[in-house]
Amino acid sequence: MKKYDLYLFDFDGTLVDSLKSLIDVFVLSFRAIDIEIDEKNVLQYTRQSLEDTYVSLNAPWERAGEFEKAIRHYLDDHDVLMKTEIYPETFDLLKKLHDNNIKFGIVTSNNEMHVKDVLNLFNIPLDWFTIYVDSDKVRDTKPSPAPLLYALEELGYMDKKEQVVYIGDGLNDMVSANRAGIDAVLIDRINHFEESKDYIKISNLFDILK
Repeated sequence: MKKYDLYLFDFDGTLVDSLKSLIDVFVLSFRAIDIEIDEKNVLQYTRQSLEDTYVSLNAPWERAGEFEKAIRHYLDDHDVLMKTEIYPETFDLLKKLHDNNIKFGIVTSNNEMHVKDVLNLFNIPLDWFTIYVDSDKVRDTKPSPAPLLYALEELGYMDKKEQVVYIGDGLNDMVSANRAGIDAVLIDRINHFEESKDYIKISNLFDILK
């Protein structure tokens, strides 16, 4: 695979397996506004914007603020956080990038504080990452290119997009990368997605260095 100067990563489902914790977050947050959801749908919810999920469930707009507050509360819950697991190759891959002075960062629809709490949980140094772009920095979430364009602007890569790649676990990640004008890599550990000209599909994070 082509070598890049800057590797940008999605977080949930890409660097860490947070599905068990996010099931709790979504179930409890929707329950806070009197909506019961099916746990089996949470994976799909994590791969689309929170707004799209909210709309798809016909949740009342007048309770959107209450729902967002619940989301933040349960993301910070210790018992929920402890259900997050790290993928076997994540630490070694990030360490190799760091040891070889290759820049990398996180662009996520999650919030930065939660991301850093998870990284601390797995003893991943926070200063390894060149940038964190979260839902507080950019309100337009993926599949909008806005979060990635923010990272490119902040790091001085708007005129060097060919040197940047985004790695994510969902099609919204790929659309966001395509719209931002950078290469897209889909991490598909269970061969769930089809091959596509719109992205490179891999099954292990170390494949980005092959």
